[in-house]
Amino acid sequence: MDILKPELVWVENRCYRFCDNSTWSRGKNLKPYEEEACFEPDYDVCNEESCEEPIEIEIYKENRFKHSFHLNSHFYRFIIGPKGSTLKRLNNETRTTITVPRMGEAGEVVIIGRSKRDITRARNRINILVETSRKKLPFTHFVSVPCNTPEIIENFKRFQENILKKYGHGVRGIRPELFNEPHKLHLTLGLMVLLDEDERTHAIEALQMCKKNVLEPILEENGPITIECRGVECMNDDPSEVNVLFIKVHDESGCFQKMADGITDFLIDQGLSRRERDHVKLHLTVMKTANLSREAEFNSWRKKETFDATNILIEHKDTYFGTITVSTLHLSQRHTTSEDGYYKDTMVLEL
Repeated sequence: MDILKPELVWVENRCYRFCDNSTWSRGKNLKPYEEEACFEPDYDVCNEESCEEPIEIEIYKENRFKHSFHLNSHFYRFIIGPKGSTLKRLNNETRTTITVPRMGEAGEVVIIGRSKRDITRARNRINILVETSRKKLPFTHFVSVPCNTPEIIENFKRFQENILKKYGHGVRGIRPELFNEPHKLHLTLGLMVLLDEDERTHAIEALQMCKKNVLEPILEENGPITIECRGVECMNDDPSEVNVLFIKVHDESGCFQKMADGITDFLIDQGLSRRERDHVKLHLTVMKTANLSREAEFNSWRKKETFDATNILIEHKDTYFGTITVSTLHLSQRHTTSEDGYYKDTMVLEL
């Protein structure tokens, strides 16, 4: 990593520089509350006095102050660190005493110090640590547009049968497990990490505000939005080494792209998502190697399997799959299945 261009981390509408390019563990085979020793932000890059945000601080005993706040238990181990090293550093450098609930215990993180400034500095450092840690966690929810209409499902099954019959024997990597489940076909408009009920409630409220401030003006101006699913494409440049094959989404009016970008921007502003690219890439995934092993999806260091889609891309470059009128947005839970075969919903937003 170029040390002159460190990673930027946004916490409560403030930007911090995060100078750490080490590989971070997902917590496998680690004891509770432990993290790799290398994963610790360089707090010295931040002028903490200029980063202060108003927090509730109360008088504690005679000459001390106290601040307490709720934090999801997923982040406790990042505050404590290996053998308590991160917590010791936080206590020493902020001149405070930070108490973290034990595993399985309900409670709040408590900061006690001799001055309000010390407590605010400690809280800011914890905020940075939490946000940098959150970026390493796998996404739990996503905003989706279901594409499991009878028309699309029927055409998808016909496509699947054609591929397996023609290329399932002899073409490298082609096998039934690559295909997504028909009733789970969808478009993804935003990914989020929502770890508890408070965060899910925040996401629901944000989407309701997004509907009022972003989506309704677009719909009032343009009316119902219809998109066409036609033709296939791959994510990479080499058609013989494909990880993901998807159906292209045709949005002639550009309204759906505007809607998708507006949702993503709104969620980022609310601190619920992060920017992956300038615009949302509209695609309906139908085949992916991540289906072969869910564990491989989270092990970026492991070489991913690929399949040869050269002939598929030629034969199905203009294949029609169906047309959809976008009427709902779903806050869906990853790796779940509802009674109707789609993902379980945290909320459904009617448009």
